Amino acid sequence: MNGTLSDVCGVLLAALLGVPLVLLPGYALGSVTGVLAFRTLSPGRRGLCAALLGIALLPALDALLIQAAGVPVAALANVGLGLAVLRSALRDLRGPLDRPAGALGALWLGIVAYALIDIDTGAALHQPLTIIDLVKHAALTRAIVEHGLPPVDPFFARPERAGYYYYFYTLTALVDWAGGRLVDGRTAFAGLAAWTGIALLGLLDRLLAATGLARDVSPRLLRRAVLVLLPAGGLDILLVLLNRAASGFWIPIPEWLNEQVVNWPTALVWVPHHVAAALAGWLGLLVLAERADDARPDRRADIACLVTAAIAFAACAGLSVWVCLGTAAAAGLWLALLGFEHRWRDAARLAAAGSLSAVLAAPYLLSILQNRADTGGTIRFAIRRFGPLEQIDDGPGLDLLRLILLPMNYYVALGLFAGGALLFWQIVPRREAHARQAGRLLTICAAAGLLLGGFVRSAILYNDLGARVVLLAQVSALVWTVVALTRIGPGARLRLSGSLGALLILGYASTLYGFVGMRAYPAADHPQFAILNRRPDIDRSLRAAYAWAGTHLPRNLVLQAAPVTRRVFDFGLYGLQPVAVADREARLFGAGPEAVAARLAVVTPIFDSTLRAAEVRRRATEAGIGALVVTAADKPWGEPESWIWRTRAAYADPRVRILRVEDLDD
Repeated sequence: MNGTLSDVCGVLLAALLGVPLVLLPGYALGSVTGVLAFRTLSPGRRGLCAALLGIALLPALDALLIQAAGVPVAALANVGLGLAVLRSALRDLRGPLDRPAGALGALWLGIVAYALIDIDTGAALHQPLTIIDLVKHAALTRAIVEHGLPPVDPFFARPERAGYYYYFYTLTALVDWAGGRLVDGRTAFAGLAAWTGIALLGLLDRLLAATGLARDVSPRLLRRAVLVLLPAGGLDILLVLLNRAASGFWIPIPEWLNEQVVNWPTALVWVPHHVAAALAGWLGLLVLAERADDARPDRRADIACLVTAAIAFAACAGLSVWVCLGTAAAAGLWLALLGFEHRWRDAARLAAAGSLSAVLAAPYLLSILQNRADTGGTIRFAIRRFGPLEQIDDGPGLDLLRLILLPMNYYVALGLFAGGALLFWQIVPRREAHARQAGRLLTICAAAGLLLGGFVRSAILYNDLGARVVLLAQVSALVWTVVALTRIGPGARLRLSGSLGALLILGYASTLYGFVGMRAYPAADHPQFAILNRRPDIDRSLRAAYAWAGTHLPRNLVLQAAPVTRRVFDFGLYGLQPVAVADREARLFGAGPEAVAARLAVVTPIFDSTLRAAEVRRRATEAGIGALVVTAADKPWGEPESWIWRTRAAYADPRVRILRVEDLDD
């Protein structure tokens, strides 16, 4: 079957499976708890809120179920929960069809598919730039479906399990399992990315209502403002032009020219697990804030609020440890403020939710500590890097310059939303902005996200902490910008249209450039991306070979392809069997750097030198490999007398062969 057609069908089915596995269970959770005024919402808003509750709460609950009873039981539990409210949900659909909303949903799903599927021409397979991250999403989903939780390490075969934030992949695993052969880890991930975007709209809707800052604005104007602003990025397009002038190359990922602050559409297709963590952290804080604003005593509401917040905080921890650090910092600041104001009941509720969340997340947290070889020294203090500065100054005063230019750094990264936030604070008095607890939390979360992102960095592989914790502040900046633009009068709007309009156009250009780059990156010929899809013909053959292996070879057989480049992708995108060592970055899920280097030293010569069959067999056996995947790009392929051609192949086509290690013989 054509790869593109297969992927499109898989994404569509995965999105549809999100209804019984995410949306309806979220609807049930809203109906039971009554949080966020769920029962009083209009049908459309209730649907958005249900998506938010499903994405933000189910990962923690499903992780516990999968660990206790397996993926099928968790999937059936979600479906059963959804069936309990199916009649109520169907009543919400009896009104007139909202065609614009349906069209926007279809457009969004098309954008997600564009960013994540393969383009199969029949002779070659053209992969999107997003395979850089998609390989780990697909591989971890596969690991959970095959082995449960905690997941095995999909990048490095070892007795220990993976030490990674895996909660988002509990949902993708349910979709993958429920979809059978029509859905795989990649398309399941795409379907959940689409639902995460809908859940983001649900959070924004509830935040705008909870703060009371837009109560006098018509709902239609609010929706339009949100939809107009959401696609905008920062001013990265300006850095792209500067880099082009300096280097002569068009860089396909504009955010790589600075410490990342990723626009919403790009974040949702690249790293929806981090976005989901921001939704979960905000949900936990928001339900507590709404309860704090309600002075009426209600024991049942208190319990529902506390439990919901605890589940949301636990989910945040398992969705993204980096976003969770920001959420914890924001909760700590809020707790101190509540104590200073002698609001002991609200402070106790927040502290109790945090304590209960730690209990719920304990199995996940223990797995992180037990299964990572690099748990020490993963976070350190450092001033946020500023792209243009790094290229012109590497002297002793660099940190001082970074500190001085940090506000400019954030302005470039946030673009329109930095301008919108400044405008908000010019036209909205602080007393009004903080009249409700949700409004105060906008400021607290913005401060926590920007301070942590500005002065702390992670040091495992990349600065994921600095890139992801800022999502909390991005939510605040988006809400402030929406409020500011909908509250100013026509005259002021006209005066501001030049500056904000320019920021909006540049923001659109940054986002559009990044999405074009997801497909057009080969034309840029940038050396940093030369490892991607180097041989589209071989990639097409590898996809077919891994599909064959998934149905004809044992699932526990270690299947090894060449790990000779810095990053390797096809094994994780299409394979179902484990791998001995993925590539030079195989320590992503917690394997020790020394162990990875040692195994690479054993395995790499099999593919980049000409060895005797006995030596290949010895090395493969030492690494625990059961079968080798060799391609026309590997050095022994071009030697007519090499072990590749002297061994009976379990699978063969003109560009790829799969050889069992037991069949190797001189």
